[in-house]
Amino acid sequence: MPSRLPKRSHSPAVAAILSLLPGLGHAYVGRPARGLIVAIPWIAIIASALLIVVFDRHSLLFAASSTTWLTSLTFAIIILLVCHAFVVVDAFRLAGGSLRGIRTSTRAARIAGLAMVSIVVATTIFYGAAASVTYGGAEALSNIFGDAPVFMTDNGTPPPGYSPPTIDDNATDTPGPSATGTNGASASPTASAVPVVYPIGSFFQGTAKDWAADGQLNVLLIGIDAGPGGSRYYGLRPDSMILLQVEMATGRAAMYGIPRNLINVPLPPPAAEHYACHCYGPGPGQNNTDFLIDYLWNEAANVHPAWYSQYGTGNSTTAKFLRGLGALQGAVSELANVQVDGTVVINLPGFVQLIDALAPHGLTINVPYEVKQDKRYVYTTSDNKRLFNIDIKAGQQVMNGEIALEYARMRHVIGYDSDYYRMKRQQLVLRAVRDQINPCALLPQLGNILAALGQTIWTNLPQDDAPTIAALAAKVGTSNTANYSLDPTTTGAAYDVLDQTSLNKIHNIVAHGLDSVPAGISGGSGGGGGLSC
Repeated sequence: MPSRLPKRSHSPAVAAILSLLPGLGHAYVGRPARGLIVAIPWIAIIASALLIVVFDRHSLLFAASSTTWLTSLTFAIIILLVCHAFVVVDAFRLAGGSLRGIRTSTRAARIAGLAMVSIVVATTIFYGAAASVTYGGAEALSNIFGDAPVFMTDNGTPPPGYSPPTIDDNATDTPGPSATGTNGASASPTASAVPVVYPIGSFFQGTAKDWAADGQLNVLLIGIDAGPGGSRYYGLRPDSMILLQVEMATGRAAMYGIPRNLINVPLPPPAAEHYACHCYGPGPGQNNTDFLIDYLWNEAANVHPAWYSQYGTGNSTTAKFLRGLGALQGAVSELANVQVDGTVVINLPGFVQLIDALAPHGLTINVPYEVKQDKRYVYTTSDNKRLFNIDIKAGQQVMNGEIALEYARMRHVIGYDSDYYRMKRQQLVLRAVRDQINPCALLPQLGNILAALGQTIWTNLPQDDAPTIAALAAKVGTSNTANYSLDPTTTGAAYDVLDQTSLNKIHNIVAHGLDSVPAGISGGSGGGGGLSC
């Protein structure tokens, strides 16, 4: 009768270390069936990931736009952590390891116990880091789709001499902010030159909840400087405005740069009825420069809130923000003769962090002309520690977030000093972001990107539609996006003072803005339509 083989001894330390891959430690101690059972969750995850990579790799990015999905994933990661800790301890115990009487155990037993604890701690750190990313992403989305931007909650300290604007809602034909001047924009004559009276407009009544009804997504992109204090207390004044138009079926897109110094922008009813021109423009004896579209936010939020009550009432920071936003969105709808479905507000100082997260090696932009700041307007930081004397040479340049923001925003540029040049530079930066960002390569920086997004971007588009909008964005590339600037060279409006003729021209430009644009191709590359990996 053959002799029985001696029972094999197993190292508890080795069993714990091998359990970094769930099930492998169990196989080591001679329990492969048990190892297969405990490894089932990870096998399922790996199999699902492979299927997604092969058949639908972009869905990972689109799923990241859902707060519900990210929150559920956070809980799933925590459950996996508990399961993995159990797997490590179970394999350790099956190999004969124990933490009981560890102080009186042999040296080998103490080393094994330390190894097991170290593995549990390592897995906790790994899953904890993953959970922090998904939880942070859910929080970021809550900020992006919140009641109001998180960067608008701190009003800072009012500037010296500030007093709230006087509100007189019984007055007629005398609106306008107290601030005057164009802040470097192309100035119009101070007096009202050519009276204009528009017929009462269409009043687009669609909301973000039914944005897809007309087969297009029309989004107003607004860049603001949301730092505390200063002119912010006279009302939020947009630094840049771009209307993005996307055709859902084809992914064709167009960007329309809107000068912030437009005058006589038509208004929807009932606000239009309070102005002689039915627009945000001067009445008899009033100055054009008091009625830039840049000031409309303040007009609705602070100066004559009752005239814009259709966009909400109240004097809280959030109520004023939303009322001003609604007024601007309604005016742009009338200006472009399309339903503006929603707005994306971008905090431009936070834009630096976002660009650095999206493009850690910088954005490559082919600069068409030298962007050199007039030395009379060189400025320093508020603490006087940094001097800005900007000079970006023509040609291909690689820009980090700070330089990209300077390039997009800078005024007082020698030889190219107007808001119209700024609008074109802003569109160049947006195109570079769209063209050079590989979405699948962003996954390692997902935590930083989500954190930057949550502090930089806000929208009133429905959060439930975020995956649908992300899928639509997948069709849009730089080769299927047209660019327009609604400046006087395009509209024929002298000094940006619109009349019916120039307004009709804007309507025509937007109505046919997609005509010559090729359809997007989902999954394309090389700057074409669609996302790529």
